[in-house]
Amino acid sequence: MVPINDKGSFQYTRHYKAIDFTVSFTYRRNDCSNLFFTAKPIKSDIHRELPLDYIYGKIDSDFKLQIGIREFQIEMTKDLHERLGQLYDEIRNEYVELNNKHL
Repeated sequence: MVPINDKGSFQYTRHYKAIDFTVSFTYRRNDCSNLFFTAKPIKSDIHRELPLDYIYGKIDSDFKLQIGIREFQIEMTKDLHERLGQLYDEIRNEYVELNNKHL
């Protein structure tokens, strides 16, 4: 993850209510080839107490998504599995939009 206090980086947050995730994105101002992110669910009360880096990772120019999950166990329900797939789509779309803005 790019350090938040890195003066060469830019950070912003998006709320994806349809899939129940808040995602914070970070990229280096001079290099949009990697888009870093942290995410967490936004709806349930138990998830509100989780840190923003519940899920973290990056996506690169080959659309290779690398993901990490904090030290905990989660129940992988069908709904969560589908939402994680949709989260991947949202992150990929954000990457394309970011790079289109910086062409």
